[in-house]
Amino acid sequence: MPPRTPTVWLGHAIRDERLRERIDSRHRELTVQAKVRGRAYRRARVAADTDDARRLRADFLASLGRLASFESASIRLARSQHGFQMRARADDLTRDYLRLWQLVARRGTGEHPLEESEDERRDYFSTQLGRLEGIADLLSLAGRDVRLFARSTTIPVTH
Repeated sequence: MPPRTPTVWLGHAIRDERLRERIDSRHRELTVQAKVRGRAYRRARVAADTDDARRLRADFLASLGRLASFESASIRLARSQHGFQMRARADDLTRDYLRLWQLVARRGTGEHPLEESEDERRDYFSTQLGRLEGIADLLSLAGRDVRLFARSTTIPVTH
């Protein structure tokens, strides 16, 4: 009896390769966005204590948080070799997303230390919301339906 020829399963490999291509493409987009926002923040000719300067800084920090969390999450997802591993890692990322979302929500409603300035608090939230967006980006590429904010939830704005 002659030896059997190896069987090639194309179904999952092609889908996984397409996912990796989409992840790489999205990573390039997020990198360009972070560079553009960083350049706009550094080159801005506005006073540091104005709303425009705070908005530019918040946009820049959010884009850095988004890029950083997307990179770390995509590395975790890229280590999977099979579809079931990818689903398990996507479940882990979903849990991380929900934990981070709860952490940000709790920090927003809690008492703030007196030594923490308004700018430090804004920087923290900008970065954390960017991290949430980065994880949500990757999960949506992996076929998970996550939302940054629930539809029925209203977020109070405090000044």
